[in-house]
Amino acid sequence: MGKRKKQKRREGVAEAPTSSALGAGLAALGFQAREATPQSAPDLPGAPQASFGPKVVVRRERKGRGGRTVTVVTGVRGDRAGFAKAMRKALGCGASVEGDTIVLQGDLTARARDYLASRGAKKVVVGN
Repeated sequence: MGKRKKQKRREGVAEAPTSSALGAGLAALGFQAREATPQSAPDLPGAPQASFGPKVVVRRERKGRGGRTVTVVTGVRGDRAGFAKAMRKALGCGASVEGDTIVLQGDLTARARDYLASRGAKKVVVGN
């Protein structure tokens, strides 16, 4: 077992409020509470407006990729490379275009579905 280090007390320095008194501590410092707003996918300046087919399919794959899981999006028309870049920034993952599909690195089926729905895809189908 290791030794505990003694904590030095500083004279004249206000101690940080505990998590249960965090709201009261912030209010004492002059901060005001406000209503939480739901976060949506960020609108990137210059992000391409993609058009979608009658349905967009989002599925998870592992075969032929060295055991790594990817999310494949099909049914996006128009500038796929630009839309993949916008998805990459919004979802915080790697993305590339392979033929007529967009490949996202990782298992992002739920997040990709929500992102596509927020961008105007009428019917988003999630496979396996």
